[in-house]
Parts: sequence; structure tokens; C-alpha cells
Amino acid sequence: MAQNVHAKEHGSTGYRHWQSLSDGFLLGLVIVGPTFLAEELWRGRPLIDQAGAWWLLPACIMAIGFFSGGRVAGRKRRARKGAFTQGLMTSGLTLVLIFVADVIRRMVLSDGLPRSVLLVWLEWALAALLAGGLGGLSGRRGTLKARTRHQMGRFH
Repeated sequence: MAQNVHAKEHGSTGYRHWQSLSDGFLLGLVIVGPTFLAEELWRGRPLIDQAGAWWLLPACIMAIGFFSGGRVAGRKRRARKGAFTQGLMTSGLTLVLIFVADVIRRMVLSDGLPRSVLLVWLEWALAALLAGGLGGLSGRRGTLKARTRHQMGRFH
């Protein structure tokens, strides 16, 4: 009887949504994490602290990571709001982890957090949240299209 209850829990929509959220978080982290680490260790200082706009290259790669994570997280949501929220949560979790890692790194190395860097961080965080939310909507749309194609294939 315990096995039936366990199987029923895994088939519930709540479990599916948590699984999608964790899958999206892991995918986003696999893309964003190494890119962030390389950016932080570039020539001994983060690119964002250096002159120039070279920090935009890893920022674009990380945006792709946030979008991809959101896409995976939102793929099984039926409502647009739910898909956007799922992608937003995935990006938010990844952002918190990365921001905490950067603050710890700066504390250990006795680096400060310049106000200009903090402002760029805030702008970047808003863009990352938006990318994750839009990824969630994209994942939902892709799933709905696949379901429609699958249903149409049954009638041919």
C-alpha cells in the first residue's frame, strides 16, 4: 500500500512542477555557474570590475542559461502566469546562489563592492529574472505545440 501512495505522489501535478523547477534550476546553474566562475577569475579580477565592456560576453551566455533554465521549468505549466512564475523562480534561485558566491569571494579577498558594480548587478538581476520568466513562457508554448502535433498525428 505504501508503494501505491508513493506512486500517486510522483504522478501528482505538484510533484511535476517541483521536478520541473529543480530541472530548470540545475540546467541554468550548469550554464551560468562555469561562465560566472570564468568571468570572476579573468586575470585575477572580475571582468565587471575592469574597464571596457568585455563583461557583456559572459553576461549574454548567462542570459542564455537563465532563459534555458526557465524554459525547462515552465514546460509543464498550463497557465501562462504559472509558466512565467516558474521561470522567474528558477532564475531567482540561481541569482541568489551566484550573488552570495560573489559576496563571499569579495569578502575572502578583501575586495569591496563598488557602487557601480552593485548597480550593474541590480540591472543584470532584473534582466536575468525577465529572461527566466520569458523562458518559462517559451517552454510552455513549446510543450503545447508538441501536444497539438501529437494529437493531430493520431487522426491521420
